[in-house]
Amino acid sequence: MPPFERRGSKAEQPPIEVDWPKVMEDLLNIPGEQLAAYSRFRRQLSLGNQALLMSQGLLEPFNTYRGWGELGRQVKRGAKAKAILRPIQVKNHNAKSEDDPETFTKFKLVHSEFGVSDTEGDDLPEYEPLDDWRIETALGRLAITEVPYQSLDGNSQGHSFGRNIAINPLAAYPFKTRLHEIAHVELGHTTKDEQPEDVPHARGHKEFEAEATAVFTIKKIGASALTLMNESASRNYVQGWLKDEKPTDRSIQRVFSTSDRIYKAGLPEEVTSE
Repeated sequence: MPPFERRGSKAEQPPIEVDWPKVMEDLLNIPGEQLAAYSRFRRQLSLGNQALLMSQGLLEPFNTYRGWGELGRQVKRGAKAKAILRPIQVKNHNAKSEDDPETFTKFKLVHSEFGVSDTEGDDLPEYEPLDDWRIETALGRLAITEVPYQSLDGNSQGHSFGRNIAINPLAAYPFKTRLHEIAHVELGHTTKDEQPEDVPHARGHKEFEAEATAVFTIKKIGASALTLMNESASRNYVQGWLKDEKPTDRSIQRVFSTSDRIYKAGLPEEVTSE
């Protein structure tokens, strides 16, 4: 089969014509725009408050009642808010001289936080079946497991560890995010004790490899998948992580080979066996 040619149970399809070097050049050089989903949750809680929320069983993105409303979601009737400690200024009634502070800070327990499972709204978008390509097939063939997202970080789109991936239920582009996290696993980024020598150690280079692999995989799947990612946001993401550095030729080769492996893993058996 010629490289990246689409064939399957339907009528014979022509090869996908993509200028791959130009795709890489654009990804590295054309300015992009930051995806708003990376900054929807602006509040940064202290480690103490994060631990307090987790002790109350909260292991998912969270927000206040008003905050969820601004994101287009409504807190369910009867949902119980979780508590955090908030600093408040209290007048110092024991001040004995002008040198004593007029106020001091104390912390008050305030029930104000709701997890995403406490909210309701429009159904989150699922990826659409793309001709013969299936992400479930790819996960199975690559022996990767998708597990529930258990993190308080609402801005993170997903994460991966070992041979597991977890996708934020609020991910803006869940299909692309799944491919990004699958790429981290297949590139060897999640197995510290087994990383090959050519795995880049800098976080920025790892993020470049994973995002570029996701972009290239989507392009190989075909035009119907392009609506499932934001190319401008991907360019911004890659360039933001790399800063002014350039990926090595070996790193670029890893993107090509890994995206090809993931793409083939999602095809039906009769296609991959030809």
